Amino acid sequence: MKKRINKKIAIMISLILTVQIIGLCMSSDFNAGTQTRSRGSADTAYQVSAGKNAISWINDKIYYATYNRSRWLYELMTAAGYEVNANKNDGAAIFGLALRYGIADRYGSDDILLPPDRRFVCSTLVRALDYPSRDVGYLADVKADEGYMRTAAYFGFFLPDFNNMMHPDKAVTNAEYDRLLKELERYRMLKGKQALSFGDSIMYGSGNDGEGMGELTAIKYGMTCTDYAVPGATLGECKDRGHIPDQIRKARDQKKTADVIFINGGTNDINHTSFGSLTKGFDMEKTSEKEYTGGFERTLWMIGKYWKDVPVIYVRSHNMDLGDDSRERKYGERAMEIALKWNISAVDLYNDSGLNTEDPAMSNRYTYANPYADHICDSIHPNAVGYAKFYLPPIAEKLDKLFYKEAR
Repeated sequence: MKKRINKKIAIMISLILTVQIIGLCMSSDFNAGTQTRSRGSADTAYQVSAGKNAISWINDKIYYATYNRSRWLYELMTAAGYEVNANKNDGAAIFGLALRYGIADRYGSDDILLPPDRRFVCSTLVRALDYPSRDVGYLADVKADEGYMRTAAYFGFFLPDFNNMMHPDKAVTNAEYDRLLKELERYRMLKGKQALSFGDSIMYGSGNDGEGMGELTAIKYGMTCTDYAVPGATLGECKDRGHIPDQIRKARDQKKTADVIFINGGTNDINHTSFGSLTKGFDMEKTSEKEYTGGFERTLWMIGKYWKDVPVIYVRSHNMDLGDDSRERKYGERAMEIALKWNISAVDLYNDSGLNTEDPAMSNRYTYANPYADHICDSIHPNAVGYAKFYLPPIAEKLDKLFYKEAR
């Protein structure tokens, strides 16, 4: 009895594989015949036979968990908001649309079923999401005309290894593909939302040509961001330094609206403002902005008043070379206490990111190389790779928790 059952199973598997092979041959012939047409007009309606419909059904059942270049393009274009009036398994039609939208340059019948490599993903990703050209510096194995590889690295899709190599020809792994799909899901969820960002040089992006974590996050996920951060700013009052509570007032006076607010601060307070005390309740009139603690609490009170029910993400900066480790920890822990008291989301990069730029190797790799000081890395301000590797991912995870239910 078992032999008979096993024989039936073997016959079924053989039949499915045979149909699959025939389908691939038919698909190759069909694509070869329509390749020229798809280049000229992606609007051509591809008529499929009943046999091909059956093959598509089998593809769905057998290869649903796999991925190839046409499937990647389908996921990418739908996430970006393009009109995709094609079956996700119709590789020729999907590539035709990618040609029409300027996401791909060309294709052959073999391209449809090839797994995507990093070069293909980066090229199509940057075009589809219309990312502005950016640079992370020298990349050993990226050609001069492959700026999209640098742009993709800048936003953290693939990061250069310690030899400054991107490995453009490396096939995308299963884990990488799953992560890419998660990033596309975030893009779809956040596109069009408005952000405000307040804080000091880490928010401003002093080590990254004035593009800090708020703006980077917004660009990556199709949002808009108005950044009020000022280098050197403090939460408590300090003469001749920017004052973060004043940034809040400025945004209020300009009648800015927001879907999410990013804020940091405290790094400059360590050496310039008094610590202050944290009370159980809060009285705006009795709380002083002259102190670090009071300035932070008044900041959050104003945000809650001017942008009611708008979620706030506070980002505690990574472990830096600031001289006095005990004060750095003290001010940072107070910020986390205040975030908990005011029930706002907090990203604790000091404890959770693993980025410690007191370590010279990490400083040289992930912080700003000052051209006015013999390009010595300053051990404080993240460079593009520092932001992409350590800052953007945990911020994105907080955004997931804030907006995922809304997106569903």
